[in-house]
Amino acid sequence: MRKANIIAVLLGFCLLCFCTPAPSDFKAWDLLKEMLLIPGVSGHETLVADFVASSIPQSLNPQRDEMDNVWFTVGEGDPHIVFVAHTDEIGLIVKQITVDGMLKVEGRGGFFPKMYEGHMVVIYTHKGPVQGVVAPRKEYFSKAPDESFFGIGDIEIYVGVDTKAEVIELGVEPNDQVTIQKHIAELSPVLLAARGVDDRAGCAVLLDAMERIDWDQITDKTVTFLWDVQEEIGLYGASRIAGTLDADYVFPVDTFVSSDAPFDSQRFARLPLGQGAVIRAIDSSNITPWIYVQKVKRIAESKSIPVQIGNTKGGNDGSVFVPTGTADIPLSWPGVYSHSFIEKIHKRDLEALTELVVALTETWK
Repeated sequence: MRKANIIAVLLGFCLLCFCTPAPSDFKAWDLLKEMLLIPGVSGHETLVADFVASSIPQSLNPQRDEMDNVWFTVGEGDPHIVFVAHTDEIGLIVKQITVDGMLKVEGRGGFFPKMYEGHMVVIYTHKGPVQGVVAPRKEYFSKAPDESFFGIGDIEIYVGVDTKAEVIELGVEPNDQVTIQKHIAELSPVLLAARGVDDRAGCAVLLDAMERIDWDQITDKTVTFLWDVQEEIGLYGASRIAGTLDADYVFPVDTFVSSDAPFDSQRFARLPLGQGAVIRAIDSSNITPWIYVQKVKRIAESKSIPVQIGNTKGGNDGSVFVPTGTADIPLSWPGVYSHSFIEKIHKRDLEALTELVVALTETWK
């Protein structure tokens, strides 16, 4: 074999080793990919709650209320620490079926309506999923999207029929949930983009951490793991639970909206993907007491868990616990393109966050 060919083979082998992650016993990444494909628009989280509830061992005595909040509590005494992730995602709800068979909708959660234009969507009916497409605006050929207003009220979904009666025959009804056609883009073995990473990633982290903790050893504190609903439309699930748990500390596990993207301003919220979990020091709903930011950081460092600290926009479920005297300490992964169809996440950050939740559960006092 010629020397140049040998070098090329060795280079290829080195690149393969560098790009391919070592085998891992973490489950969060695979759980995330499984949960991303489950629809759960705010107010319609039942299928996601079913998945979570079925994943919790009966020995942990899982609880579920009529809103579809799911949780379990272990241990007794002080402090009471709560970890919470939300099961809902942004999306649409069928509001009206027109006489010519088009669907009018209302939005659930913050989104730019014009991003739906021309996209394939799925309507989840009592008869099963129905495919549809968001019709382009009337000025599609004459004006660019940024030159033409396109709001939620302008969205019309075509499902392949031309009358209201035919739409009803398909099983479509008002209040059915609508998502884009779900797809996971695996950009590399450690990087993916999809709709719904916020906050299925947080849900996956709690499920993975749950399996890693020896709950029989949690005897000197009370710990609750909570998967709540309707975060995207007003923190309603968390508000329902906050008044009953009497928590001392709450750790919301949700996206850190990062500006680690080519066209975003690098002056704010720039935490790079792939460099660890995140402690959200400040966001739009909360200022984390600095003493607790430092405490989480020390615990992470003692376990060799990579962690970053940053400020960003957006709220978190823990903020509704604060009026009862609870310290709100949000934990995150850096996520790019939040509330879009291509929310991006790095596997190493998800695994670091899982390790951090385990470490805090076992050592926080």
